[in-house]
Amino acid sequence: MFSGKKLGEAIDAAIKLKGVRKADVARAFAIKPPSVTSWIKTGRVNKTHIDKLISYFADVVTPEHFGISSVEPSRSDYCNVKLPLLTWEEAGKWQQSCADLTADRYILTPAFYKPSDKTFVLKVLGDSMEPEFVSSDFIIVEPELEPQDKNFIIVYENEAEAMLKQLIIEGSRHYLKPLNPRYPIIAMTSQFKICGVVVEKFKIYT
Repeated sequence: MFSGKKLGEAIDAAIKLKGVRKADVARAFAIKPPSVTSWIKTGRVNKTHIDKLISYFADVVTPEHFGISSVEPSRSDYCNVKLPLLTWEEAGKWQQSCADLTADRYILTPAFYKPSDKTFVLKVLGDSMEPEFVSSDFIIVEPELEPQDKNFIIVYENEAEAMLKQLIIEGSRHYLKPLNPRYPIIAMTSQFKICGVVVEKFKIYT
């Protein structure tokens, strides 16, 4: 992983790409805003924040952006963990779904993010989130994270099956944005429930 000035520049660039303020980053990491400024100036980040740093900016940069190899996890014990693979119908009821899954419903994942006991995996269907997410991609979803502006989230309305969208927050208004311009932006109402935040994606070829 980068250190010093190079890491500080990488963090600054990631903040700009994500379109958030330093105060937003500080709130997400439960630290004070001056600490984020210090990260940028000195490139010194407490080791306890490294995994969160990768997952928080996962929607705009890859681990390589921070000098972490795509084949080298930030914590080796998080790599190659088995997580429940849910259907899109099950994602809306993930608490009950995960509790009843049999062993063959778990999939080995190259996770860089430290999963919680509620983390699950989905297989992308359709083209509404192309080019970032294509059909057959696998995504790791963390229900424990608080969704932030421009995060990719799993969300569902009433009893409909869950869907993958980008969360857009404009003041008090929330929108669900598909990345494929062929699909419309959806105004998010109280009928929508968020299942979790997408923290990683991967693909299986065989």
